[in-house]
Amino acid sequence: MKLRKIGNSQGTTFSRDTLNRAGFEDGQELDVLVSPGEIKIVPAVVSGVTVSFTTAEAKALATGKLDSKSGEAALNKVRRIIGAE
Repeated sequence: MKLRKIGNSQGTTFSRDTLNRAGFEDGQELDVLVSPGEIKIVPAVVSGVTVSFTTAEAKALATGKLDSKSGEAALNKVRRIIGAE
């Protein structure tokens, strides 16, 4: 694959087989998750709440260390999103 100019942007295309193997369908809404050196394309979350955590915040939640600085930061993000502050 190569990035190429598409209008004022850059992009690439995927074969029908690749999209089918990923389970994507025509017209499906997708989310793009970006981190250094990586782009992930995933089905869009249609309902519910999505919260982005740092690695430290996610580890604090996963290990139950909610009284740590990272755990408190993660809980505060959730509280802000659901309006529970």
